[in-house]
Formats: sequence, structure tokens, C-alpha cells
Amino acid sequence: MKMLSTERPSKPALLISRNGNFKTDIEQHLNLTTDSSKAAVVSIIGIQSTGKSTLSNCVFKTAFEVMDENKGMAQTTKGIWMTKCPSPSGGSPILVIDTEGSDGCEREEDVTFEKQTALFSLVVSNTVIMNMKCDNVNLHNGGGWSLLRTVFEVMIRKCKTRRKVNLVFVLRDKNGVPLHVLEKQLVDGLKKIWEETFKRQALPKAALEKYFQIKVETLPHYVHQEDAFREEVGRLKDRIMHWTRSGEKIPASGFVGLAQKIWCDIKQEKDLDLPQLRIMVSGVRCEEIADEKYKSFRKDESWTKIKEQVEERTKIEKQVGVSPELELHFGKNVSKIWMKYLSKYDADTQHYHQTKRDEYKRRLTDNLLKEIEPIYQSLVKHMYQATLQMFTEAALKEIEKTHALSTLQAHNFITKFKNQLKDAAIRPANLDYKIKLVAEIKSEMDKSIRSFQAIIEMLKQPKTDKNSGKKL
Repeated sequence: MKMLSTERPSKPALLISRNGNFKTDIEQHLNLTTDSSKAAVVSIIGIQSTGKSTLSNCVFKTAFEVMDENKGMAQTTKGIWMTKCPSPSGGSPILVIDTEGSDGCEREEDVTFEKQTALFSLVVSNTVIMNMKCDNVNLHNGGGWSLLRTVFEVMIRKCKTRRKVNLVFVLRDKNGVPLHVLEKQLVDGLKKIWEETFKRQALPKAALEKYFQIKVETLPHYVHQEDAFREEVGRLKDRIMHWTRSGEKIPASGFVGLAQKIWCDIKQEKDLDLPQLRIMVSGVRCEEIADEKYKSFRKDESWTKIKEQVEERTKIEKQVGVSPELELHFGKNVSKIWMKYLSKYDADTQHYHQTKRDEYKRRLTDNLLKEIEPIYQSLVKHMYQATLQMFTEAALKEIEKTHALSTLQAHNFITKFKNQLKDAAIRPANLDYKIKLVAEIKSEMDKSIRSFQAIIEMLKQPKTDKNSGKKL
């Protein structure tokens, strides 16, 4: 059973300024950079001064700025703001986006930003909440209908791939009209706008339900029926969470990169190919994560210590053998470090596109190998030379003592060398030179034995007097 999260939402941060500038530093403000968990996105759109931010704060416990009634009806949210909320069940976080209200006098007749904002919200979100007044449901142009009409048109024209979004209409200040009647009026109005949009653009018909999962909810008046409002908001929250969890998600650490690219394409009026954008962002993030893991590996204290030990040991040319501790644990310790960073990469990229994950894992593996292989080669080369040196010294000592090689056992040296290579092997990286080096050292020892035997034969030859030529 999952524990309920007691974590509070982060402080809201500006995602896109009212001038349309994208704020990439929001990653740091909301601690998204290292958050590899999959996040769902909820956006709230609607008419200015209808309580969008208040609704968000009540549903998600966020802290978006709300209108001060003492200062009159005026624009409060300027631009697009975002916060990160923990999931109530302790699962994936939810990114909540609060948008600048449409139809405000501050922008006068310029509706470009509100169109871009609404389209952006529909494209990046799992769930879009449309905040409306109950009394505006049967209007033709007011209450957000004109905004939806424009967004449908742009969405159909610009979105190359179909992606189903939860479109939740929250009808505020409910009146005596039954919910099922309001829902029918609303859905009929949406379908009419939808069909008119396809007709104007001379496109083949597509059902509204193919693009949107439409939900309609009502809430009492926030001021005059506050207790009832808060009670119903609690139930609404559970339903929104359920709908939102069912959709496709993106790693929290990759959201800002994806959102920035989408916003740029919207501003430039480019076609939106969301799957391709997701793959592109996956590539960017996987590359960043791979580079970060590689840099961390190079600074890893355990690795730098092993590297220094090998370099110091192999620097001493006359040193016979290697440190038993280093020799015994080299392969095991380096394998552990190798797996540590590849496992971290896998964990941090687990929610990104598989082809990009694999591509940059290979690059990370290659980079790690470039660091590790020279140290491994240096160590086994030193082992090889040390083994030959010990074998040669033992042979010469025996020849000097007995003029024979009767007790010299080459296979003892080979067995010891095999064990050294076995302990030095880094199997996860496929670094194991045992077969090759054992064959080489056998060949070298055979040559040495033949040379030693020639020396022994020479020693056995009787000496002759240089003057008389007689054998001594």
C-alpha cells in the first residue's frame, strides 16, 4: 500500500513571460534537472478573472498568485507559470501550469499570445482544465468559446500526429440547470465548432472523441458557498488525478526541453510533430545524462585511487610482481565502478525513448572503455613481464646450482599468471586478455627453455686447454 505524500508543491516559477520569452532556468527553480521520474502535466486555461489560479490552488494545493478583489478586476497571472506537485499517492509528480487569462483588456485586440498559450497547453498536457462560468455555456463567442474555436483550428492544422487529451470543463458557480443538460449543451457546442473547423479547412472528418476525452464538472460559488465548494473540490481532485495518471507521461527532467521546442515551433507557426519532438528531446537528455555520468566516473575517488595505484606500480621497472591487494581485487573493484555508472545511466534515462537510450549508452560505454582499457592493459602487461622475469630468474638460479632444469615447472608460473589475469578481468566491459596472453607467455617460456637447455649443453661440454688443445 502506497503512503500518502506529505510533500508540498514547489513555489511557482515563470515558464514563459508575457512577452513570449521561454525561461529555461525554471529547471533549477523546480528541481527538475535530476528528476527522472515520469511526470503528468495539467494546465488550466480560461477567461481572465474567473478564478483559474484559485481553482488550481484549491485542487492541487499550489500557491499561484490570485486576484486581490480590493484592487478591482484585473489581470493577475501574466505569462505562463508552473509548479511541481507531489502525487497524493506518492507516485509520479504532476506539473501544474497556470496560464494568463484570455479576453483581458491589458492586451486589447491582440489575441496572439492567448491563442499560442491555449495551443501550448493542449499540446504539452495530459489534462487541460477549461475554467468557465455555468452561465456562459450557451454563449456563442463569450466564456472562452472563441478561444476554443481558434485553438481547434490551429491544432487541426498544425498537429501532425493525433494525441488524445483529457479536456475537463469545470463550470463555476453552478445554477439550477442539471449537470446532464449542461454537459449536452457543452458537448454539442464543441462538436459544432469542431465540424465547422474541418469544413473550413476542407479536411476529412475526424471525430472530436479521437482527440479529446471530454469531462464536465460543476462547482458551487467559491465565496457564497465556500464549504460546499471545498468539499466538491476534494472529490474533483481525485477524479482529475485518475484521468491524468492514465495518459502518456514524460520524464520531469525532459519536460522543459520538450516544452521549449514546442513553444518555439508554435511561435514560428511550424507543424507540431510531438512524437518526433519527444525523440529529439530524448536524444538531448540522454546525451546530457551520459556526459554527466562519464564526468562523474572520471572524478570517482575509487577509480582515481585504483588508477594511481596501477600507474605507480607499473612505473617501477625493476619491481617484480604487483601488489597482491591490487592484483586480487582490480577486476572486481573496477567492474563494480563500471556497473555503478551504467546502472545510474539506466535509472536516469528509463523513461526516455529506447533508441536514444541505447545510442547514448553505447557512447557512455565507449567513453568508459577508453578510460579503463589503458589501465587494464598496463596492469596485465606488468603482470606478464613480472611473470617472465620471475621464471627467468628461477631458471638461471637452478642452472647455476644444478646445471639442469629438472625441478623447474613452467606450468606453475603459467597457472599463477592465469589466476592473476582472472582476477584482473573486467567482465562487464569484456576486458579479459587471458587466452591471448597465456598463449603468448607459453610461447615465450618455451623459447626461454630452449635457450636455457642450449646453455646447459654448453656447460656440459668438457673444457679444453687453449695452448695444448687437450681436454681438461
